[in-house]
Amino acid sequence: MNFDAPDRESSTGLKGWLSDVYFPALIDGATPALGRRLGGRATLDDPMFGRATKLPELEAELAKAATWLREHAASYQRTAFTTGVDRDVTEGQLSLTFESKTVILPVAVVAEKRRSREVEVRTYYCTQPIRGSFAPRPAMLEEGAEVTLPKVVSDHLDALAAGNVDGVLATFESHGSLRESRGVVRAKADATMREYYERILSPGSAKRGLEMKRAGAADDGRTCAIEYTLVRACGKDVTPQAGLIVLERGESGLLRSVRLFDDLES
Repeated sequence: MNFDAPDRESSTGLKGWLSDVYFPALIDGATPALGRRLGGRATLDDPMFGRATKLPELEAELAKAATWLREHAASYQRTAFTTGVDRDVTEGQLSLTFESKTVILPVAVVAEKRRSREVEVRTYYCTQPIRGSFAPRPAMLEEGAEVTLPKVVSDHLDALAAGNVDGVLATFESHGSLRESRGVVRAKADATMREYYERILSPGSAKRGLEMKRAGAADDGRTCAIEYTLVRACGKDVTPQAGLIVLERGESGLLRSVRLFDDLES
Protein backbone atom coordinates (compact mmCIF):
# COMPACT_ATOMS: atom_id res chain seq x y z
CA MET A 1 0.00 0.00 0.00
CA ASN A 2 2.77 2.48 0.85
CA PHE A 3 3.96 3.10 -2.70
CA ASP A 4 4.44 6.86 -2.29
CA ALA A 5 7.59 6.60 -0.18
CA PRO A 6 9.62 9.71 0.70
CA ASP A 7 12.45 8.86 -1.69
CA ARG A 8 10.09 8.42 -4.62
CA GLU A 9 10.96 10.91 -7.33
CA SER A 10 10.29 9.27 -10.72
CA SER A 11 10.29 11.51 -13.79
CA THR A 12 8.42 14.40 -12.13
CA GLY A 13 11.34 15.76 -10.13
CA LEU A 14 9.09 16.07 -7.07
CA LYS A 15 10.82 14.06 -4.37
CA GLY A 16 9.03 13.45 -1.08
CA TRP A 17 5.69 12.37 0.31
CA LEU A 18 2.82 13.56 -1.87
CA SER A 19 1.10 15.43 0.96
CA ASP A 20 4.43 17.13 1.71
CA VAL A 21 5.16 18.40 -1.80
CA TYR A 22 1.62 19.50 -2.67
CA PHE A 23 1.59 23.17 -1.56
CA PRO A 24 5.28 23.83 -2.31
CA ALA A 25 4.74 22.57 -5.88
CA LEU A 26 1.74 24.86 -6.38
CA ILE A 27 3.56 27.89 -5.01
CA ASP A 28 6.77 27.16 -6.94
CA GLY A 29 4.93 26.82 -10.25
CA ALA A 30 5.55 23.08 -10.57
CA THR A 31 1.93 22.27 -11.39
CA PRO A 32 2.72 20.17 -14.51
CA ALA A 33 5.04 17.98 -12.45
CA LEU A 34 2.45 17.77 -9.67
CA GLY A 35 -0.20 16.70 -12.17
CA ARG A 36 2.07 13.95 -13.48
CA ARG A 37 2.88 12.88 -9.92
CA LEU A 38 -0.84 12.56 -9.13
CA GLY A 39 -1.45 10.54 -12.29
CA GLY A 40 -4.43 10.13 -14.56
CA ARG A 41 -6.52 8.17 -12.05
CA ALA A 42 -6.17 10.54 -9.12
CA THR A 43 -8.84 12.63 -7.37
CA LEU A 44 -8.34 16.04 -5.79
CA ASP A 45 -10.77 17.69 -3.36
CA ASP A 46 -10.29 21.25 -2.08
CA PRO A 47 -12.73 23.40 -0.04
CA MET A 48 -12.20 26.44 -2.29
CA PHE A 49 -11.76 24.87 -5.72
CA GLY A 50 -13.96 21.77 -5.52
CA ARG A 51 -13.43 18.21 -6.66
CA ALA A 52 -11.60 17.04 -9.78
CA THR A 53 -10.88 13.61 -11.20
CA LYS A 54 -8.73 12.42 -14.10
CA LEU A 55 -5.85 14.32 -15.58
CA PRO A 56 -7.52 17.12 -17.65
CA GLU A 57 -9.73 18.18 -14.71
CA LEU A 58 -6.84 17.81 -12.28
CA GLU A 59 -4.54 19.95 -14.36
CA ALA A 60 -7.20 22.67 -14.66
CA GLU A 61 -7.83 22.70 -10.91
CA LEU A 62 -4.13 22.73 -10.07
CA ALA A 63 -3.58 25.64 -12.45
CA LYS A 64 -6.49 27.55 -10.92
CA ALA A 65 -5.20 26.96 -7.38
CA ALA A 66 -1.64 27.95 -8.34
CA THR A 67 -2.86 31.17 -9.97
CA TRP A 68 -4.94 32.07 -6.92
CA LEU A 69 -1.99 31.45 -4.60
CA ARG A 70 0.26 33.58 -6.77
CA GLU A 71 -2.30 36.41 -6.86
CA HIS A 72 -2.30 36.45 -3.07
CA ALA A 73 1.50 36.31 -2.68
CA ALA A 74 1.30 32.96 -0.92
CA SER A 75 4.12 31.45 1.08
CA TYR A 76 4.05 28.13 2.91
CA GLN A 77 5.66 26.67 6.03
CA ARG A 78 5.44 22.98 6.91
CA THR A 79 4.68 22.38 10.60
CA ALA A 80 3.97 18.64 11.10
CA PHE A 81 3.78 15.29 9.32
CA THR A 82 1.99 12.03 10.15
CA THR A 83 1.97 8.80 8.19
CA GLY A 84 -0.24 5.75 8.54
CA VAL A 85 -0.96 2.53 6.70
CA ASP A 86 -2.87 4.00 3.77
CA ARG A 87 -2.45 7.78 4.00
CA ASP A 88 -0.02 10.50 4.94
CA VAL A 89 -0.92 13.90 6.36
CA THR A 90 1.13 17.09 6.21
CA GLU A 91 0.21 20.17 8.23
CA GLY A 92 1.41 23.66 7.47
CA GLN A 93 0.63 27.35 7.38
CA LEU A 94 -0.21 29.46 4.36
CA SER A 95 0.55 33.16 4.43
CA LEU A 96 -1.86 34.99 2.10
CA THR A 97 -2.16 38.69 1.29
CA PHE A 98 -5.53 40.35 0.64
CA GLU A 99 -4.92 43.99 -0.32
CA SER A 100 -2.96 45.23 2.71
CA LYS A 101 -4.02 42.42 5.06
CA THR A 102 -2.01 39.25 5.69
CA VAL A 103 -3.82 36.08 6.74
CA ILE A 104 -1.98 33.13 8.32
CA LEU A 105 -4.08 30.05 7.62
CA PRO A 106 -3.50 26.54 9.02
CA VAL A 107 -3.78 23.95 6.23
CA ALA A 108 -3.52 20.18 5.98
CA VAL A 109 -3.09 17.84 3.03
CA VAL A 110 -4.13 14.18 3.14
CA ALA A 111 -2.83 11.83 0.45
CA GLU A 112 -4.63 8.49 0.51
CA LYS A 113 -3.25 5.53 -1.41
CA ARG A 114 -5.63 2.82 -2.58
CA ARG A 115 -5.08 -0.77 -3.63
CA SER A 116 -5.41 -0.08 -7.34
CA ARG A 117 -2.64 2.57 -7.02
CA GLU A 118 -5.18 5.34 -7.27
CA VAL A 119 -4.40 8.42 -5.19
CA GLU A 120 -6.86 10.82 -3.58
CA VAL A 121 -5.63 14.14 -2.22
CA ARG A 122 -7.87 16.10 0.14
CA THR A 123 -6.92 19.52 1.48
CA TYR A 124 -8.42 20.87 4.70
CA TYR A 125 -8.59 24.46 5.92
CA CYS A 126 -11.11 27.02 7.14
CA THR A 127 -12.44 29.24 4.34
CA GLN A 128 -13.94 31.88 6.66
CA PRO A 129 -10.79 34.06 6.74
CA ILE A 130 -10.84 34.03 2.92
CA ARG A 131 -14.55 34.30 2.12
CA GLY A 132 -15.67 36.23 5.18
CA SER A 133 -18.19 33.57 6.19
CA PHE A 134 -18.17 29.90 7.09
CA ALA A 135 -18.95 27.39 4.33
CA PRO A 136 -19.45 23.89 5.81
CA ARG A 137 -17.91 21.32 3.50
CA PRO A 138 -20.08 18.45 2.25
CA ALA A 139 -19.22 14.97 3.44
CA MET A 140 -16.59 13.27 1.28
CA LEU A 141 -15.97 9.88 2.88
CA GLU A 142 -18.01 7.01 4.24
CA GLU A 143 -17.64 5.94 7.85
CA GLY A 144 -14.68 3.60 8.25
CA ALA A 145 -15.68 0.40 10.01
CA GLU A 146 -12.07 -0.52 10.80
CA VAL A 147 -10.86 2.78 12.27
CA THR A 148 -9.04 1.71 15.46
CA LEU A 149 -7.89 4.57 17.66
CA PRO A 150 -5.66 4.93 20.73
CA LYS A 151 -7.64 5.00 23.99
CA VAL A 152 -7.00 8.66 24.82
CA VAL A 153 -8.15 9.63 21.33
CA SER A 154 -11.32 7.54 21.63
CA ASP A 155 -11.93 9.00 25.09
CA HIS A 156 -11.61 12.52 23.68
CA LEU A 157 -14.05 11.88 20.83
CA ASP A 158 -16.51 10.09 23.13
CA ALA A 159 -16.47 13.02 25.55
CA LEU A 160 -17.12 15.42 22.65
CA ALA A 161 -20.10 13.33 21.52
CA ALA A 162 -21.49 13.28 25.08
CA GLY A 163 -21.05 17.03 25.56
CA ASN A 164 -18.85 16.27 28.58
CA VAL A 165 -16.56 19.29 28.95
CA ASP A 166 -14.75 17.91 32.01
CA GLY A 167 -14.23 14.62 30.16
CA VAL A 168 -12.74 16.43 27.17
CA LEU A 169 -10.39 18.50 29.35
CA ALA A 170 -9.29 15.35 31.23
CA THR A 171 -7.78 13.95 28.01
CA PHE A 172 -5.28 16.87 27.84
CA GLU A 173 -1.99 17.26 29.65
CA SER A 174 -1.87 20.15 32.13
CA HIS A 175 -0.08 22.29 29.53
CA GLY A 176 -2.10 20.97 26.59
CA SER A 177 -3.45 23.23 23.86
CA LEU A 178 -6.22 23.38 21.30
CA ARG A 179 -5.78 25.20 18.00
CA GLU A 180 -8.97 26.18 16.22
CA SER A 181 -9.23 25.96 12.45
CA ARG A 182 -8.72 29.73 12.12
CA GLY A 183 -5.45 29.50 14.06
CA VAL A 184 -6.60 30.69 17.49
CA VAL A 185 -4.78 28.75 20.25
CA ARG A 186 -6.52 27.95 23.54
CA ALA A 187 -4.71 26.55 26.58
CA LYS A 188 -5.88 24.16 29.28
CA ALA A 189 -3.83 26.12 31.82
CA ASP A 190 -6.13 29.13 31.57
CA ALA A 191 -9.87 29.52 31.02
CA THR A 192 -9.76 29.76 27.24
CA MET A 193 -9.91 26.04 26.44
CA ARG A 194 -12.81 25.41 28.85
CA GLU A 195 -14.67 28.44 27.49
CA TYR A 196 -14.33 27.13 23.95
CA TYR A 197 -15.63 23.66 24.74
CA GLU A 198 -18.46 25.00 26.90
CA ARG A 199 -19.57 27.15 23.98
CA ILE A 200 -19.55 24.43 21.30
CA LEU A 201 -20.82 21.58 23.47
CA SER A 202 -23.56 23.42 25.41
CA PRO A 203 -23.09 21.46 28.67
CA GLY A 204 -26.07 21.25 31.00
CA SER A 205 -28.44 21.40 28.05
CA ALA A 206 -30.48 18.67 26.43
CA LYS A 207 -28.98 19.87 23.17
CA ARG A 208 -25.31 19.12 23.43
CA GLY A 209 -22.47 17.11 21.99
CA LEU A 210 -20.38 16.99 18.85
CA GLU A 211 -20.60 13.68 17.00
CA MET A 212 -18.07 12.76 14.34
CA LYS A 213 -18.32 9.71 12.09
CA ARG A 214 -14.73 8.52 11.69
CA ALA A 215 -13.84 7.96 8.07
CA GLY A 216 -10.12 7.15 8.20
CA ALA A 217 -7.00 7.82 10.21
CA ALA A 218 -3.22 7.95 10.16
CA ASP A 219 -1.42 7.23 13.42
CA ASP A 220 2.35 7.06 13.86
CA GLY A 221 2.39 6.22 17.57
CA ARG A 222 2.51 9.85 18.65
CA THR A 223 0.05 11.72 16.44
CA CYS A 224 -3.35 10.63 15.18
CA ALA A 225 -4.94 12.46 12.25
CA ILE A 226 -8.62 11.59 11.72
CA GLU A 227 -10.81 12.47 8.77
CA TYR A 228 -14.43 12.64 9.85
CA THR A 229 -17.95 13.64 8.98
CA LEU A 230 -19.72 15.80 11.56
CA VAL A 231 -23.35 14.68 11.91
CA ARG A 232 -24.48 16.22 15.22
CA ALA A 233 -23.66 19.55 16.87
CA CYS A 234 -25.09 20.73 20.20
CA GLY A 235 -27.34 17.67 20.22
CA LYS A 236 -28.96 18.46 16.87
CA ASP A 237 -28.58 16.62 13.59
CA VAL A 238 -26.74 18.81 11.09
CA THR A 239 -26.09 18.55 7.39
CA PRO A 240 -23.10 16.16 7.24
CA GLN A 241 -19.87 18.11 6.82
CA ALA A 242 -16.25 17.06 6.42
CA GLY A 243 -13.31 17.91 8.64
CA LEU A 244 -9.95 16.79 9.98
CA ILE A 245 -8.80 16.62 13.60
CA VAL A 246 -5.18 16.00 14.59
CA LEU A 247 -4.46 14.78 18.13
CA GLU A 248 -0.86 14.67 19.36
CA ARG A 249 0.05 12.73 22.51
CA GLY A 250 2.70 13.79 24.98
CA GLU A 251 5.07 11.68 27.06
CA SER A 252 2.30 11.20 29.65
CA GLY A 253 0.07 9.50 27.09
CA LEU A 254 -2.45 12.35 27.37
CA LEU A 255 -3.00 14.89 24.61
CA ARG A 256 -0.37 17.56 24.17
CA SER A 257 -2.12 19.29 21.29
CA VAL A 258 -5.35 19.09 19.31
CA ARG A 259 -5.50 20.85 15.93
CA LEU A 260 -8.70 21.40 13.94
CA PHE A 261 -9.21 21.81 10.22
CA ASP A 262 -12.86 22.54 9.42
CA ASP A 263 -15.39 25.25 8.58
CA LEU A 264 -17.48 24.84 11.73
CA GLU A 265 -18.66 28.14 13.16
CA SER A 266 -17.64 28.24 16.82
